[in-house]
Amino acid sequence: MLLGYATNAQQSRKSFEAVRTEEKITIDGVIDEDIWCQAPVQTDFVQNSPNPGAPASRKTEVRFLYDDNAIYISAQLFDQKEEVFNLLTNRDNIGNSDYFGVSFDPYNAGLNGVGLFVTVAGVQYDTRYSNGGNSSIWRNDEAWNAVWLSSTKVYDDYWVVEMKIPYAVLRFNSKDVQNWGINFVRQNSSLNEASFWNPIDPQIDGYLNQAGVVTNIKNVKAPTRLFFYPYVSTVFNRSTATGFTQPQLNGGMDIKYGINDAFTLDMTLIPDFSGVRSDNQVLNLSPFEVRFDENRQFFTEGVELFNKAGLFYSRRIGGTFGNITEQLADNEEVTFSPQAAQLINSSKITGRTNSGLGIGFFNAITDRTFLTVENTETGTTREVEGDPMTNFNVLVLDQNLKNNSSVTLTNTSVLRAKNGDDANVTGFNFSLNDKNLNWRTSGFVGYSRVVSFDDNGDNKNVATGVKYNLGIRKSRGKYQYGISRNVESDTYDINDLGFLRRPNQIEHRADFSMNQFNPVGIFNNYRIRLQGQYNRLFNPNTFTNMDLGLNLNFNFKNFWGANIDFGLNPGNSFDYFEARQDGYVLERPSRHDVRFNINTDSRKAIRVSARYSIASRPDWGQTDNSLNFSTRVRIGERAEISHNIDQSLRSQERGYATKLYDENDNLQSVIIGQRDVNTLTNTVDARYIFTNRMGVTFRVRHYWSTVEYQQFYDLSEADELTSSDYTGIDPDTLEKLHDRNFNTFNIDMEYNWQFAPGSEIRAIWKRSIGSDDKATDLNFFDNFNNTWTAPNVDSITIRLVYFIDYLNVRNIFSRS
Repeated sequence: MLLGYATNAQQSRKSFEAVRTEEKITIDGVIDEDIWCQAPVQTDFVQNSPNPGAPASRKTEVRFLYDDNAIYISAQLFDQKEEVFNLLTNRDNIGNSDYFGVSFDPYNAGLNGVGLFVTVAGVQYDTRYSNGGNSSIWRNDEAWNAVWLSSTKVYDDYWVVEMKIPYAVLRFNSKDVQNWGINFVRQNSSLNEASFWNPIDPQIDGYLNQAGVVTNIKNVKAPTRLFFYPYVSTVFNRSTATGFTQPQLNGGMDIKYGINDAFTLDMTLIPDFSGVRSDNQVLNLSPFEVRFDENRQFFTEGVELFNKAGLFYSRRIGGTFGNITEQLADNEEVTFSPQAAQLINSSKITGRTNSGLGIGFFNAITDRTFLTVENTETGTTREVEGDPMTNFNVLVLDQNLKNNSSVTLTNTSVLRAKNGDDANVTGFNFSLNDKNLNWRTSGFVGYSRVVSFDDNGDNKNVATGVKYNLGIRKSRGKYQYGISRNVESDTYDINDLGFLRRPNQIEHRADFSMNQFNPVGIFNNYRIRLQGQYNRLFNPNTFTNMDLGLNLNFNFKNFWGANIDFGLNPGNSFDYFEARQDGYVLERPSRHDVRFNINTDSRKAIRVSARYSIASRPDWGQTDNSLNFSTRVRIGERAEISHNIDQSLRSQERGYATKLYDENDNLQSVIIGQRDVNTLTNTVDARYIFTNRMGVTFRVRHYWSTVEYQQFYDLSEADELTSSDYTGIDPDTLEKLHDRNFNTFNIDMEYNWQFAPGSEIRAIWKRSIGSDDKATDLNFFDNFNNTWTAPNVDSITIRLVYFIDYLNVRNIFSRS
């Protein structure tokens, strides 16, 4: 470790005084305005990787100006032209390019801010930070897209960046004289080196809290922030069953309005999500729900405050909950259930006061859904209201404290019309750091309340639940460790607007890690981590399982990486959920596993990553093998293609198959099956970029999973497995009832052209194919052919969004 770096980097913040300009700055990549000579030069960048604390290998010079409308930044980044990685990528995708960036923390509190980056090729990337930002400058609110200007030029021995950042991009207070947190970053891809103007110590958690300061910004006022994003789109749908349907013409608008200098209102009116990327569907054999990523931009942009307590899962909005608002007759059955509810509108207000109080308010309304019900005697059908009109609401109060600490209160509420369930969850979480950021104490307390009614809206039932967790961690230094306890009652339920796979658990965790942050021997850095977990059920309070793990992570000086994991589940574990029946517990014998991962240098045109894991339960004869192989090929400066193949084979695993009942519908037996589960996933991603504002992306994914059962067991209430007479075969057709051959195939292709700042045209083609049968004996090619010829659905979306800034419109009319 470089002498004094770990102890002094946080204490000696760099600073400079801002220079106001009256001269017009042209953003053209040429630093030729006279006023630039009056701006102090910020240089002497310091490495964050691969050698933290060492001077940057290449010189960087940055200048900063401001006027009544914007911040202006110029940077000269010295390097030989042939050494610069000048690659074209999509917006918000840096790839392996060289880049320059700036981060702002206008409240100078080390907790909230924005980052703006531009590559050599002029590709923009922007993000918002909360909670101090992650030590990786990318893993924050990447969905946020701001409107700002940049230009680059490459010369023989340096390249140049110019940036214009309107005040509308930033949130700041109304003081006459302000000091902002600020930092500059440079990525030199030929050296795989990241360097910062104000040093970023990898031993300290967080990013904004390690920024420098720009002082004496005078008399700047937040402008009227009123932006309109009207859109029009047309959607063409085709399916095997219906052929082409009548094209849909849609229109709507997103609105952003700065209520004051700190708070912003975002609204979406008549939203259209037809072009959203396809979900990665999987065959789910577990008793728990699968969590899918949120791909709708309105619900990924600017929601970091709402996600802080872990109570907000935006995929609930627009989903269906399986409700039905009236009692069906004995001779009626549901023949059609919708998969989604129409979102009518959604809005959110976010911001932070001068005292550091962050306030977030979110609200969304979805329309009713209707089910088709058929009379089994007459064949007549009718529509029945399923999910009623529903209102989703989130309120967050988040107070910044000194030492990058914070306390947060979050409330989520779901109100349904008619006799639908209502739900309310309140959570309080805190994160408290000591003065030197060596120790952190964090915790959470939550309370859930769900009110349900019968089909007539009577007989109200109220279910309440609680959760709390507490953790203490040494979060800085070569040796880091922590302990935590998490408790969730069996009635804790946040799933009306949150996501919780299962409550009813008590978890105890502990870990210890040794971290080498600076190069030594053949390593750039490495980490050795030991962890353990001891779990119990909340109700009844009984042991469930214990896990031990050892992780070895190495990054080598040739910029290859390797990772080795050892896992052990000593003794038997007790699964109270797999049987899907209260009072029945599946006891699993001990398990051990080993995982290996290696990846090559990402700077190269061809990059390879491979992972292999093997796990075993000897008492059951169960083995789990998994292999993942990924290749990325960069073709020139404009094209890239990658292929990921992932195969897993779980042999002789045991899991739930079915339940058997007698003629009086009394439970006779819970059947556990011994099975082989073989899953193969192939994913191809490709892109071709025409300019830094136009490109085509292509993604195809084929997921194939087969399940074959060999034998069945009866699970007793005494937690014992005994051989069963149940065969799992239909006596009439001789079909194996529980074997599965499950396929999903998706194509997502998009053309995107950002023809003006904030404005774009997108053309999207999506194809979805799915099959689920019993043909487990097919080879790959026969199965693929069956899948490709199965019923499929195509959609083509053409969407135009145009950005309108109220100030620009006002200025045009004022000049006329």
